[in-house]
Amino acid sequence: MPRIRIIFEKKGWITFLNHLDLPVLFSRAARRAGLSQEFTQGFSPHPHISLGPALAAGVEGIQEPADFWFNEWDDNCVGKWNDKLPAGIRILMHAEVDGPSLSKLATAAKYRICGVGSEFGSEELEILKKETERTGILYGAFVDKGSVLLTVGDLEHCGAGNLVRSLKEEGICEGWKDLYLVRECVGTWDAETGTILPLI
Repeated sequence: MPRIRIIFEKKGWITFLNHLDLPVLFSRAARRAGLSQEFTQGFSPHPHISLGPALAAGVEGIQEPADFWFNEWDDNCVGKWNDKLPAGIRILMHAEVDGPSLSKLATAAKYRICGVGSEFGSEELEILKKETERTGILYGAFVDKGSVLLTVGDLEHCGAGNLVRSLKEEGICEGWKDLYLVRECVGTWDAETGTILPLI
């Protein structure tokens, strides 16, 4: 049974859809597209799906990974699937894969953070660096065109919620409504090159 890894984007209103609701959204779209998913075994079978690291509600995702198992697959399937997905969700790449699970491969992510209608600089950079080092792993941080770019590891503990809280505690913002956050990519951290390797 083919295991298909997709890289998708999540933008606009759909960013407020809970991460745990994504399997239902993707599965319903796949069914409407005529695709046949593999189901898990047991008393309550459900489509076999493995999502990448959770993305906080309201945060845009530019290159989010997920694995799906199908009974049959060809290159025409992704076009049919995309046609049935709601606005804001789009499959950008796909490939048949084997080997380690996403939970083992997705070890790093890059975030872009700025204020709504305002630019971030060195003060915000230092606050976010300190918070990342406290809760997770900081691989890199710098200011780029009024935004702070953070490359982080330990994604289970180093999420967007902690970053927002740290900025609020320092008086930079009142909360989520004052910030624009984007997770630009998720992948495997490669210490030798100092970069995030793509999952496809």
